[in-house]
Amino acid sequence: MRHIMTPIKAYTGHIVLGDRYSYRHLARIYPEIYKKVVDAGSTPTVSDAPSMVEILLEDDMKSLKADKKPAGLNRFDSGGVRLIFPIREDKKVEFYVSKHARCPEVVGLTESISTTLKKAGLKHTTLYDHTPLSLPRSGFPNPPLTP
Repeated sequence: MRHIMTPIKAYTGHIVLGDRYSYRHLARIYPEIYKKVVDAGSTPTVSDAPSMVEILLEDDMKSLKADKKPAGLNRFDSGGVRLIFPIREDKKVEFYVSKHARCPEVVGLTESISTTLKKAGLKHTTLYDHTPLSLPRSGFPNPPLTP
């Protein structure tokens, strides 16, 4: 795992899995990652009916088990926290969490997900504010994504 300096605030926190990993490798820990993102952006509700979050998680799990890119969580009602799986030309598995403003919650959530991946033995790289359209941050270079 390569780790770049951790900022205090960020718009996006990216996690790029190593070359030998595919979407299928995320399937066993994805529910935990998904729950962290949902908990970071929403208020708890009590209901017996399956929620939209549970239905979306089930769809994502089907995609991951079939080694396909999941939809993630990119909804207006997600409390401002989004889980995005971008399409990469080099076919590496990447996902990132984002909010509409630079904030410490993105950094904390990214670090929490990184810890979960470490415990599961998945090698990865953690980057911040590394979207294609973002400007480089002073003091926090956006290095190439080759680990």
